[in-house]
Amino acid sequence: METRRNNRRQAKTKYILLDTGKCEACWKCIEACSNNVFGRVNLPWHKHALINNSDKCTGCSKCVNTCKFNAISKVSANN
Repeated sequence: METRRNNRRQAKTKYILLDTGKCEACWKCIEACSNNVFGRVNLPWHKHALINNSDKCTGCSKCVNTCKFNAISKVSANN
């Protein structure tokens, strides 16, 4: 599920929110996720992680803890 907010593309699962505007394409989230939730946009002019398999996300938060650019955050219970 993807939405536009504040001119940044955001994608979310039941547990996490990915702000691709903050993503620096380090791919650490892909390495951290054992469930293959993430994919990549890896074009010379446009690079960021993306959520390919939102239904496979278990909410383990390994990607949240790995992202040093704060591009991935936990979804609050109110969302």
